[in-house]
Amino acid sequence: MLVFRSIGLLLLARSPLSIVSGTSRLLHAGSIILLAGTFAGCHKERAVAVRVSIPGIDSLESPAAGVGVIALPYDRDSVLASLDARARTPRPSTQALDSLFARFRGPFVSYTSLSYAAGRLRDSVDLLRSQLDSSASRSPEPRERATHLRRLSDSLASVDAKLRHAREALDRARGEFVRQSDSLRTILRQWEDSTYRGYDSIVENLTRRSNREGATDTTNATGWAHFQLGPGRWWLYARAWDTSDPNAEWYWNVPLESDTVLLSSRTGRRRPKY
Repeated sequence: MLVFRSIGLLLLARSPLSIVSGTSRLLHAGSIILLAGTFAGCHKERAVAVRVSIPGIDSLESPAAGVGVIALPYDRDSVLASLDARARTPRPSTQALDSLFARFRGPFVSYTSLSYAAGRLRDSVDLLRSQLDSSASRSPEPRERATHLRRLSDSLASVDAKLRHAREALDRARGEFVRQSDSLRTILRQWEDSTYRGYDSIVENLTRRSNREGATDTTNATGWAHFQLGPGRWWLYARAWDTSDPNAEWYWNVPLESDTVLLSSRTGRRRPKY
C-alpha cells in the first residue's frame, strides 16, 4: 500500500510538467483515479461476527458469554510450533499430571452434577410453593400440587445430603491434587518460560510487517463477538473453560474464512490446562 501511495504522490508532484496535451492530461488523471481507487480498496474493512458455544454441565452446546476472542494477523500456533522445534530440551513429560487430572475429575464431576440437579429441584420447589400460595386452598389442583411439592422436597433433601458428601470428597481430592501437582506444574511452566521467551518479539515483528493490529472483543450474553477487520489473512484465537473439568479448556486458533464464524466443540479442541 505504501508503494501505491508513493507512486500517487510522485505523479501528483510531476503533474505540472506532464501536462503537455489534452491526451496526456487525461491519461495522467486516469492513472491517479485508478491508483486512488486501488489504494482505497486495500483499506476496506469488513464486519465479522463470531459466536462461541461450549457443552454445558448437561452436555448440551450452549452460548458462552464473557469469552475473549482475539483476531490476529498471524497464525499463533505456527509461531509456538517454531519455538517448540528450537527448544534446547524436550518438553517435560505430562503423564503424571494427566493421571492427577483424571483422578481429580471424578470427584469434581460428581459434585457439579449433584449441584446442578439440586439447583433444578430447588427451582421447581420454589415455583410450586409460589403457585400454591396464589391458588385457592379447596380446589383439587392445589392438593395435587401439594403432593407433588412433598415429593420434590423429599428428592431435594436426598440430593442435598449426597451433595454434602460429594463436597467433602471434592475438598479431600483437591488438597491431595494441589499437593502433588504444584511441583510438576512448576517444572512445565519453567520450560515454557524458557522456550517461548522470544514469542512477544516475533509476533510484534509479524504485526508490524502486516501493517495490521490485532483486535479483541468479548462475547455477549448470546455468545456473539463482533469485529471490523481490514483485508488480509486473519486468525481467530479464543479459550473457554471446560464445564466438566477445571483442569481443561476449549481452545480455538482458526483461520478466518468467512464473515460469520462459529467457535464450538466441533471447531475447537479440548486440551489440558497445565
